[in-house]
Amino acid sequence: MTLSRKSIDQAVLPFFNEWSSLADELKSCMGQRAAGCHELIIQAWKVYEGLKETLASLFGSGAPTPLNESERLEFVKNSRSTHAASRQLEQLFEELKKKIARTKVGYPAE
Repeated sequence: MTLSRKSIDQAVLPFFNEWSSLADELKSCMGQRAAGCHELIIQAWKVYEGLKETLASLFGSGAPTPLNESERLEFVKNSRSTHAASRQLEQLFEELKKKIARTKVGYPAE
């Protein structure tokens, strides 16, 4: 498969859409201080892991990654604070989105 900006977008967009939905649910959950927020964190973590696997299949060892990604993901998995974990996930998704955009520039549009 020849990579293009469009094919990269098609591969990663579902993950960012799912994250957006989960992020809204997390904000609502934390605003209500409801139980079950940690389950949403785990779901979001799995979405991020799926995105990483997709990027690895697209770019191989040159896949974009945020700084200190493994340590930050470990923090998310082990954090007892849902607020801190959700903020960390939010930052990871934002940074990865920027890195993907920077990587896409080197590929043809179609």
